[in-house]
Amino acid sequence: MEDVVYWAHLASIEGVGRAIVDQLLKRFGSIKRALEAPLNEVQEIPGLDERTAEAICRANQTLGVTRAKITEIAKRGVRVITKLDSDYPSRLREAANPPPLIYQIGAFRPQDERAVAIIGSRECSEVSGKRAREYARSFVKFGLTVVTGYAFGVDINAHLGALEAGGRTVIIPGCGVNIFDFEPLKPVNVSSFDDLVKQAVVITEQPPDADWSARSSLARNRLVAAYARAVLVIEARLHSSTLDTAGRAQALDRPVFAQSFGTISERVMGNEKLLKEGAGMVQNEEDLRQIVDLVRGQDREERKTGGKDDSRR
Repeated sequence: MEDVVYWAHLASIEGVGRAIVDQLLKRFGSIKRALEAPLNEVQEIPGLDERTAEAICRANQTLGVTRAKITEIAKRGVRVITKLDSDYPSRLREAANPPPLIYQIGAFRPQDERAVAIIGSRECSEVSGKRAREYARSFVKFGLTVVTGYAFGVDINAHLGALEAGGRTVIIPGCGVNIFDFEPLKPVNVSSFDDLVKQAVVITEQPPDADWSARSSLARNRLVAAYARAVLVIEARLHSSTLDTAGRAQALDRPVFAQSFGTISERVMGNEKLLKEGAGMVQNEEDLRQIVDLVRGQDREERKTGGKDDSRR
């Protein structure tokens, strides 16, 4: 466990991302040695500013705090997985700036490779919330896993639908595991991680005590886009976090679909934009079959060509 303590401690330093971690590993061979290195050597790392270099060199002073936190969350079943570990989800490696480490609760299963993201506004209409829930149930019936963030509105409804149907869901919150709130999941009798891991996996790159922020929410979007094989937008405004996720998915060549509405309003202008740009159209549950067939086909092809399956771990 000591090794992941160093990783978690380094990742908690503002300004340290994948590129800096890679440079430190290349220069020092391990994160432990990087944190123990003198300032003049750390300053030689390309792209590292003075402030971050000094923070890295001061980090050992508070290493005990991180060690205590990692020990505490481990007792609750939280694992810290670094990008060097074999069970780091391979699909997350495809994300823009993959996180150096993730905190994971629960275990992936084979069917989690067949994941579809259901995303949309946190202030969605009642109709869209209901639709997200119904669509999640339908995907579960076809053997797919639902993946999305953990915001109110579409995200929560998608998770509830999957759990109600006895299916699987991957939750990627924009906060740390110690901040995770079970209140939204009470309708499906989930009030602890012990309850949740029966049907779900939670992964986050945020430190244990990190609260939600607009910045962490946007960072989370790239992980949702990377893990999903396809993305379905239920309701999105223009210039929204939902469109950010859809854009990140498109950049990774993930197929994007959007709910079509009979009338156009400000709250669904993002959907209209996506449809005009060529996103697949979804009008009702029958249209979900095109997504199911696509996700299943991708999964079969990847297995046929020897693609990696992290969900067995």
